[in-house]
Amino acid sequence: MKLRLVIAVVVALGLAAAAAWFQRGSPTLSGIVPTQGSTPETGATLKAAGVHKCVGGGRTSYVDGAACPAGTHEVAASGGTMTVTSFPKPKPAPGAGASSPFGGPIVKPMDPEERDRLRDKAIEDAMNRR
Repeated sequence: MKLRLVIAVVVALGLAAAAAWFQRGSPTLSGIVPTQGSTPETGATLKAAGVHKCVGGGRTSYVDGAACPAGTHEVAASGGTMTVTSFPKPKPAPGAGASSPFGGPIVKPMDPEERDRLRDKAIEDAMNRR
């Protein structure tokens, strides 16, 4: 009996969500369901975040925390959207003797003792095959 109740509730919620999705543009749901064009006021959001819109020299820049740089003046932000991207990380400096893109030499020299050990092992393996 409990399983039927759970299934009925899940189905009802699914139908309600589907109905809200199809009616998202109607005036009754316009204040409840956000539509694609509903974004917060850009100017108020930037002002609350402490961001200044600076215009000068044919360029527009956004500065956070500090006043606009010399040669520019602050204007009110109005409408539109702004995309914020992170500054790219610098590439690591290559190490000494690095010649491959992975940061080390392409071929590392083998230790003479390791070379002798591998040679002796190969000879021993060849002798034991027969």
